[in-house]
Amino acid sequence: MNAKMKVLSLALVGMFGYVGGAIAACPAGPTTAEGGAWTAKFVSGGSSSMSIATPGLDGSECKLRVSLGNNGGAQAQVMDDTPANEPHYRAQFLFDAGALTGANGGSQAVIFQTNAPAVHGGLLQAVKITFSGSGGGSTTSGKRIVIRTACESGALSLCGSAPITLPNQTGVNRIEFDLVFGASGTGALRYWVTDGAASGGSDGSPSGTITVNGGNAGWTGVDKAYMGLTAPTAVFRSLNADTNAFFDRFDSRRQTFIGG
Repeated sequence: MNAKMKVLSLALVGMFGYVGGAIAACPAGPTTAEGGAWTAKFVSGGSSSMSIATPGLDGSECKLRVSLGNNGGAQAQVMDDTPANEPHYRAQFLFDAGALTGANGGSQAVIFQTNAPAVHGGLLQAVKITFSGSGGGSTTSGKRIVIRTACESGALSLCGSAPITLPNQTGVNRIEFDLVFGASGTGALRYWVTDGAASGGSDGSPSGTITVNGGNAGWTGVDKAYMGLTAPTAVFRSLNADTNAFFDRFDSRRQTFIGG
């Protein structure tokens, strides 16, 4: 997967305006049919929307802009189906939640997820990353994420992190994780969450780890990845409906640390 995913990554960097690259103009949209590199996009639920915006989040020309309408089924996501039941999967993306408010701990929406090839233990998602408020705050404070991963002996087959305060509350954050599938004691998830201007640390210095209780071998691997906003709570919709969030610089690999 490493070579294939790196090609996809470069295509995505081109999509978002790779500095000095051959692709200088932004595409009409994120999918391959629109000149981008994602397999598909899903936009539904009231006034939910998605577009390519300028400038990018990392010195690039373009970024992905998404917002959700005040609708229980709202979604604005792109999908990558390049993974092929990958037993070791690393991914990184940039996330700017600067316009969102974290004023209520119940304000939650999924920003990234990976799916296994089939449901196991009543669960399809191998990793799910959720934006969450803090129960107090505003557009300049109180914004967090929670990372959850499939595991055999966790509640509802999920093991998760404590809420992670976004290092940059008003701008770009770099989120990366390393997921390994295996039996108890072998399955593992490490994650890095840094200010977008930071390097992302090093492979041996994660921001945190999640203990995969009982292992995650039953899910076998990652088959699809989704980035954007989806599954908003009623509180998120009331506070953040039609409010923009931005994504950029998606990369995924099988082995090597991505970093800054």
